[in-house]
Amino acid sequence: MATTFEQKTIRDPLLGMVADHLAKGQIHCGLTQQVGCELVALLSAYREEDRRLFPQVYLFGPNRNDLVKVIAPGIPVLMIGEEKDDVPDPRRTAFASLKICAALAIDGWCVYIRRKNKGFEYGLFRPAAETYSAGPVTSLAPTLPITILRHSAESTVEIINSVGGRLEISLTTTAPSNSGLISDFASAACSDVTDVSKDLSTGYLDRILTGYLRGSHGALLAVVPCTKSWDKKLFSDGVILREPIPLIQTMLIAAREQTVADASLLRSQESLLRGMIGSDGVTILGTDGSIQAFRVFVQRSIEKSEGHLGMASGGARSRAFAVLRGYVKTSLQAALFRSQDGRIEVVLKS
Repeated sequence: MATTFEQKTIRDPLLGMVADHLAKGQIHCGLTQQVGCELVALLSAYREEDRRLFPQVYLFGPNRNDLVKVIAPGIPVLMIGEEKDDVPDPRRTAFASLKICAALAIDGWCVYIRRKNKGFEYGLFRPAAETYSAGPVTSLAPTLPITILRHSAESTVEIINSVGGRLEISLTTTAPSNSGLISDFASAACSDVTDVSKDLSTGYLDRILTGYLRGSHGALLAVVPCTKSWDKKLFSDGVILREPIPLIQTMLIAAREQTVADASLLRSQESLLRGMIGSDGVTILGTDGSIQAFRVFVQRSIEKSEGHLGMASGGARSRAFAVLRGYVKTSLQAALFRSQDGRIEVVLKS
């Protein structure tokens, strides 16, 4: 009886998706597109010594100008290494750049890989000096061959090309991550910020929450109205702050005054929020972007669709989110759930 043996990888279809998306963003160089393909495979689950790392990578296609300095003039640039060859190895380039730079791509530092002459140059730079600075997409230009790649969920990478097009590639059979829902949650958490500051506040909160949630093992967040008293009895099993931490107010002051002291205070409040999100329980924000409570635990029977009372199914975090979902109808403005595998759900008050 004749037998057959085949070997197949996802490289060809993956390269096709990546190359098409990069070409729409003015990167037509085949070798640069191949580096992008290798980066997707690596960033989807990048680890070093069993530690997850989430570097943000800027990939620059061929251009007569130094695109790093074009999009971030006056910003520190740390050139790390080069891969030179008549025919560079895209996988070696992607692997070498992450191996050396990924652990350093924190606190605003990003990896860059630039097509240069007969090879590639890679290193680190800080496209935004402060967290309140405009997001990375605003640094892109439709005429420049620039793409941003970043981990967005478990085994999933988001690619943003120079025209603002977003492509999320999941190397798994799970449903899409719905990472854009974080923006909806941030909008609810800034709904009572003054109109003139609302866009800046929402964009800022979206960026920092995206980063904090990406590095978490799952999280629960909720938003309560700040313009009226909220029912603290529902969330009595937790730490309700006597004086809410005015995160968005601090950010707006830091953005306006741009002093070292204000920037330092903002970073300290961001660190607290990151720690709270990484803790067990629910972290609660106000609609003015303030931090109201953390380590809040909710345990309550919910009404099943048949009309009988019972407990929600699933793990503890899933059950807690089912309770929060019910509270959105009355006490909450929004609730967010992020599972350990990166799935995100958001419920908003209609």
